[in-house]
Amino acid sequence: MLVAGPGDAIALQNEPFQGALQRYFKALEDICRTGVTSDIVKRYEDARQAVDAAGYGGGRDNNFWGVKPPERAHNECFQSPGLL
Repeated sequence: MLVAGPGDAIALQNEPFQGALQRYFKALEDICRTGVTSDIVKRYEDARQAVDAAGYGGGRDNNFWGVKPPERAHNECFQSPGLL
């Protein structure tokens, strides 16, 4: 997950993958209620492709990659019920 303060917003918007990540993270906000939807899967694929193209985080085989598959995000709803 990318973390930035308010002053970093302009710099982050200039990253080629940032918009796709923001749309995906926004789509995940209701995943505990809606489950995995086709819109979430589409936004995940868009974000995954953008991050892969940017070479951010060393790729999907790296611990720092940062785009969590929607199925894993949905499973976390049940592993941490305090977030529901």
